[in-house]
Amino acid sequence: MPGGGGAEPDLSLKQRVIQRQRPSSVRPLDRRPAACSGFTMAENGDKEQAQDLDTKICQQVEYYFGDHNLPRDKFLKEQITLDDGWVPLQTMIKFNRLSKLTTDFPKILEALKKSKTGLLQIDEENNKIRRCPDKPLPEVTDEYKNAIKTRSVYIKGFEPETSLDDIKEWLEGKGPIENIQMRRTLQKTFKGSIFIVFETDEAAKKFLENRDLKFKESEMIILSKDEYFAKKNEERKNKQSEAKAKTKQEKADAQKQAEEAEMVRESLNSYTNKV
Repeated sequence: MPGGGGAEPDLSLKQRVIQRQRPSSVRPLDRRPAACSGFTMAENGDKEQAQDLDTKICQQVEYYFGDHNLPRDKFLKEQITLDDGWVPLQTMIKFNRLSKLTTDFPKILEALKKSKTGLLQIDEENNKIRRCPDKPLPEVTDEYKNAIKTRSVYIKGFEPETSLDDIKEWLEGKGPIENIQMRRTLQKTFKGSIFIVFETDEAAKKFLENRDLKFKESEMIILSKDEYFAKKNEERKNKQSEAKAKTKQEKADAQKQAEEAEMVRESLNSYTNKV
């Protein structure tokens, strides 16, 4: 049938048009999961950055009030005597390393409230912080000093321009660390060596088990504090021995020169008498 025969091509044409249209209507849906996934990744990244900042803020403020810094920090020690241990946040943001992280009071308080150490307290007005009275500074006895020494490690081999942040990054994952001391000259130049204090004896021992470490391309010298003092004592003895040997040699040389000069004078006197 002409009529029937003509209708079939028209129907198949419509089907072809519909088939061509379907992929274009699906493509936006295909792209949506990727877009959502990217948004989720960005969101997670923001959360990780915020958590990282909270950790850094908390660690920095707790360092200021910690066992190692507070006894040595004359300014902060003066501040805590003014108001029953309380220090205004306005004063805290004047500290260089904290101010580089943030000067935003709510952000600082938010970070400190997440701390699980219990080292610090926040006042009711959210304007001040202090070291918890239930956690007084330890008494610096011989026993305390020895305990610190057993948890201490000496590391040498850093470049002079190395920053504290560089060292912190290098030490990540190498054990829980209580304190980092960058050793400096009288002119405040970094010597390229540090002392670190681990939180436990076990962490220090574990770190010392692997001494084949590098900072960038530099081989590191790693010693326990006992080994460091023994090495320094040996170097001091060697220097003293060298100094004594040098002094002895100088005296011997001076004596020899005096004897030679005396011989010359005697020879001259003898010659003059003959003449």
